[in-house]
Amino acid sequence: MKIVYVIKSFAMQAGTERVTSDKMNYWAKQGHEVILITYEQGEHLHAFPLHPSIRHIDLNTRFFVIEKYGILRRVPLLYGIRKQFRSRLQNVMDEIQPDIVLATSYSLKMLDIILSVKTRACRIIESHAPCFTIQKSYIHRDNSLLHFVLMFYDKWMLSKVSKADQLVVLTEGDAKEWKKYTTKITVIPNPITSFPDNVKQHDGTNKRVICVGRLHEEKRWDLVIDAFAQIAKQCSDWKMVIVGFGEEKLNLLNQIQRYNLSDSIEINSSTPDVYEEYQNSEFSVLSSKHEGFGLVLIEAMSCGIPCVSFRCKYGPESIINDGKDGLLVEDGNVKELAEKMYWMMTHTGERLQMGLKARENVRRFKQILVMRQWTDLFDKLL
Repeated sequence: MKIVYVIKSFAMQAGTERVTSDKMNYWAKQGHEVILITYEQGEHLHAFPLHPSIRHIDLNTRFFVIEKYGILRRVPLLYGIRKQFRSRLQNVMDEIQPDIVLATSYSLKMLDIILSVKTRACRIIESHAPCFTIQKSYIHRDNSLLHFVLMFYDKWMLSKVSKADQLVVLTEGDAKEWKKYTTKITVIPNPITSFPDNVKQHDGTNKRVICVGRLHEEKRWDLVIDAFAQIAKQCSDWKMVIVGFGEEKLNLLNQIQRYNLSDSIEINSSTPDVYEEYQNSEFSVLSSKHEGFGLVLIEAMSCGIPCVSFRCKYGPESIINDGKDGLLVEDGNVKELAEKMYWMMTHTGERLQMGLKARENVRRFKQILVMRQWTDLFDKLL
């Protein structure tokens, strides 16, 4: 089988890229011919290792270059690059003659082109972010003309997803949102990158909280720092580590300094061995504004530690069994987040039991089980 992935670039070390590499490598090891097509990769290195049999083609259509121009110059340039992108993509598809074409829902404008290319292949769109976040109009909550224009434009672009043979989403909650635009929906969660066969036996003495994710406004690490500050004096022997990279790092460091918590909270760069970080911690915290799924949750839980998370749309509630293998918090409620972090810190026996149950819970996300769902989908479509 020939499987083609079309994405913007494969350069950022983030969750979507990691999951995409896992799936491509899995299919390559199964003997399928896998081709990765990017259009803005440039000279950037691959974010994650790829199987040597995977072929990578970059179309070199760099849409980002138009951003330096004014609106009058930008419109014709965008038209020209889109035309170039479609032509080059069509040529590559004609050469490869794939059986399956996969793309993500991140760029509606690019999806429109990808789905218009002529091919005999089954076309699958993956939604790695909740449907409502893809609509620009959810930001504009006024009654301006711009609001209505964006609202109708977004709905029109989202409706084009119906051209795909299948839309794959990560949660049942997100599937309900997408049903407004297409009925061809399958729910397949993300697989755990590498379910650890053996984990360190936690004894409750590490006294370390871990947070993993991009240092971006939507991750709301500032709320976790606010929560930790509320309980820092009662739990002065506990440390918190935030692992990630992004534009919010300086703001977060300044916030930590304002609270005089530089000895208790540190920010570390992303690491290729995040599982070691989890196993050296007692529990994990997630504070995102929204999540397509919550890959960091299942990774942490696979290492035998429970998680405390906001009830954001849509991932956490589909993963954590509240009170059994982790704790859920009213979305955005910093006071409750502090209380539940404090509970985790002060209830060692219960926390350890939660960690054991958490590891058992997320066995359902082991790669072989999730990829079996993809195989079933391919068989059905073909």
